[in-house]
Amino acid sequence: MTATLEAPPRSAHWWRAIPWRTVARFALVLACTVGAFWNLWAELIEDVRQGSDIGFVFALPVLALFAAIGIALRHQDELPIYDRQSDIIVGMLGLALTAALQGLLVLRYRYEYEVLHLDLIAAPLFLMSVSILMFGLRPVFRFWPAWLLFLAGFPWFYRGMVVLFGATKLAEGMAALVFATIAAAIAAGRTWQRALAAAAGAIGVGTLVLALLAIVFPHAHQLVYQLVPPVTAVFAVSAIMYLDQRGWSHVRPLNRPVRPLTAAQSRSAAVTAIVAAALFAMIPVPQEYKVPSPVIPGLVIAHAPAIPGGWTLLGERQYPWASRYYGPNTTWVRQRIRAERGNPEWDKESRRRRIMVDILRSDSPHNVDRYPQFTMYELIQPRVTAGRQVDLGYGVTARLNTVLDDQRLLSWSFLSWNWQGTGGAERVSLIAADNHLPEAAFPQPEPWAVSNLNNLLHQFLRGNAVNVDPDSDLDDVDLELKDGEMLISVGREMVRLGAANER
Repeated sequence: MTATLEAPPRSAHWWRAIPWRTVARFALVLACTVGAFWNLWAELIEDVRQGSDIGFVFALPVLALFAAIGIALRHQDELPIYDRQSDIIVGMLGLALTAALQGLLVLRYRYEYEVLHLDLIAAPLFLMSVSILMFGLRPVFRFWPAWLLFLAGFPWFYRGMVVLFGATKLAEGMAALVFATIAAAIAAGRTWQRALAAAAGAIGVGTLVLALLAIVFPHAHQLVYQLVPPVTAVFAVSAIMYLDQRGWSHVRPLNRPVRPLTAAQSRSAAVTAIVAAALFAMIPVPQEYKVPSPVIPGLVIAHAPAIPGGWTLLGERQYPWASRYYGPNTTWVRQRIRAERGNPEWDKESRRRRIMVDILRSDSPHNVDRYPQFTMYELIQPRVTAGRQVDLGYGVTARLNTVLDDQRLLSWSFLSWNWQGTGGAERVSLIAADNHLPEAAFPQPEPWAVSNLNNLLHQFLRGNAVNVDPDSDLDDVDLELKDGEMLISVGREMVRLGAANER
């Protein structure tokens, strides 16, 4: 004799079959996360409006959701062993770790905030911690591959891939497609063969969509390239793999009863989540670094800055990697200039001083400040003293800093300013070495990924002994700006020539 398994009777009204308690917990978790990081979401939207490439993070929740649905559909029953006390302890530890990350590290590294965005790690960690409080540790940890994908929102990885792929809008889409490939593999990963097939399918579909965008909509906003190909690829591949698993017989996703929650409801957990969200909402985002970039009438960016009188151009070097970091139509040129005569006020032996002039030029003022200035130089264990504002005339305000390399026992003076004119915008940096000899070493520009990672590791390990923030008050070393007057005189002459359009 065989027994048949009958399907559960359907309710007369569909809304009665919905697990409203589960929905309420989900709603509370999402509301707490949105409220706790409201200033982050507002910051991201504003950054996208200004042309930042950070918009890719809006695709990650969708990709992680597809991955989580795939994990849930293949979930097997497990032993009903749950401990709400352990859930609350682990959830509280997660909230404490999130508070340390958001309240300490994010504010500590405010100079690198726009490129690191450590709060994009804090937000998923907060979401995970609150989910543990509301649903339990074991149900949440069951989706660990989706959580890892969500935590991949660290912009350092994404921007590294964009640079590797060529730093175009097409490269933005290709980098986002990497996350889509991982999400598709997780969603369809019942076996490793299906995971590989889903990953290959996501690459194929995403590449096709990217090609169509490049041909039909070449001038579309970069956000379109970042969101449409990965989401389309994961949706298409997940749907195909879902139907294939069911023999292409039906498309009813809820043809099975929804498992009830195993973790008991806890009012203290809900209250803890709400209180934590309210406290996190009061943590501000770091103050944005806004470098003044005045528009100078008569300034022609292609010819600026001019070599001032009394100085000779010794040589010029261009760094071809600049366009991959700062965007197309961006150049970084270093000029070496030398004084035609010695000046005892600048050197007691009246030696002819040398200055490096770094010129970062772009057709967009936003691109000029895409990466913080002092993270783009090869500096080992650097310390940057607090900046001094200098008026160079014609509405141009420069910042004067002393930069020290503690490991090599070297120091330099930096005078930097931004300006705009016909043809785009520039960041001009005048660099003088404390060593007045002809063979004096100067800091060399290098790709951001290498230099910033090195400095960041030193900052984590040594604390305030390493600092690249030019407006920080952490460095209490009172250093004399030895070459300040020389750089200011050269800078003022360059600004005068640019503003007067004297070529």
